[in-house]
Amino acid sequence: MRLGVSLPLSGHTVGATEAARAVEERGLESLWVGEHSHLPVATVHSYTKGRYGGGKTAREGRVPEMYRRFLDPFVVLGSAAAVTQKVRIGTAACIAGERSVLHLAKEVATLDIQSGGRVELGVGFGWNDLEALNNGIDPRRRRDVLMEKVQALKLLWSEETAAFSGQFVRFSESWSQPKPAQKPHPPILLGAGPSIPTFSHVVEWADSWMPVKAMVGGDMTGCLARLRRVAESHGRDPSSIGVTVIDPEASFRGKGDPAVFRRTLPSGSDTQAWADLGIDRVVIRCPADDRDVLLRALDAVSDLMSLRAEFSP
Repeated sequence: MRLGVSLPLSGHTVGATEAARAVEERGLESLWVGEHSHLPVATVHSYTKGRYGGGKTAREGRVPEMYRRFLDPFVVLGSAAAVTQKVRIGTAACIAGERSVLHLAKEVATLDIQSGGRVELGVGFGWNDLEALNNGIDPRRRRDVLMEKVQALKLLWSEETAAFSGQFVRFSESWSQPKPAQKPHPPILLGAGPSIPTFSHVVEWADSWMPVKAMVGGDMTGCLARLRRVAESHGRDPSSIGVTVIDPEASFRGKGDPAVFRRTLPSGSDTQAWADLGIDRVVIRCPADDRDVLLRALDAVSDLMSLRAEFSP
């Protein structure tokens, strides 16, 4: 099982190049960043009312400060790729439905070439209705939009020339260069909560499922069993579907306290159980506002990796 980290980088945190070097120096497998194109002022963030907010509505339900400050993920990952050699780089998650598919195809392919084939494209449906509307997307159709755009991406990456005529994506016969270094394309991971529709999407067009640990709750075994049943019903080998679990809990609890962060990391029994279930990667979110806190958090994650034979680069 592989071990990576996700970092909420912004103009107010440790820089991307310094963070990426620190991740690679510690032998961690991958570095992941998220995406939001902008933050509508009227947004209400449902997460603040649940587990992450301690059951209370934070700031009258408004989005945490960091959501105003997301950097462009592909610029950040390009910076990270330029100063590393081995660490894989990915989005967790790119809201691909809100992006131009022609531009996204070129961005991902370019980054994959420049990084030597280290890119993984985690995509999500998006939760912010106002953000979707401002990007011209009907929130009620976000699943259909994402599915169609992924289909178009695959054509643009794999065919010499491609044309597409769908409900949400249309372009005439075109050359789309460059092609990704990875063939037929970089791995595509779907970041979404557990449900039969989500599992169907994963089986039909993704390489991996990428859930947030808290959204799965204590039913990881049941969720993976349902995913595998859906795969079998669609005629796909369940073993061909990867599972990357995003775990932000230590970052939320230990944002400014490395000792709390370390105590909140998954235990040895947790990692053993996940490995036994067939989970092939765990991504731990680390706080990045303060350099010393970030480096100590990365040390803690690295120590976790060194204790577990299941983790591998």
